Amino acid sequence: MAEPASSTVGVAIAAGTITLTGSILGVQYDALLAGLAGGLVSLSYLPPMSPVRIAGSVAGSSLIGGWFAPLASITAANYFPFISGAGETAVRIAAAATLGLCAQVLIPAAFAWLRAKGGAAKGGAS
Repeated sequence: MAEPASSTVGVAIAAGTITLTGSILGVQYDALLAGLAGGLVSLSYLPPMSPVRIAGSVAGSSLIGGWFAPLASITAANYFPFISGAGETAVRIAAAATLGLCAQVLIPAAFAWLRAKGGAAKGGAS
């Protein structure tokens, strides 16, 4: 398990980055914070990492949650009409937390899949 001091430094760096990036890009803060919370929960299940990697991972989770939560909430409301009763804000925050929770696993898996597809295409062309 990582030392608490190094984990705290990584999370502090990520939180500052998230605040600055959200204000510059115009992303809603509640979705960013929900993505951050999901990223922190997911971080507790990952192997120990360096503070820089922790910061990048948590910031990435938060940004994914902030950017895609509005789209996910609208999609959920269209496909599952009973969700609309919860209200748009509640659905958006829940979607952001879910995206932040899943992002730390899905992003590396997507990159590995792309590398495998790139290797297969490169190997097949020769």
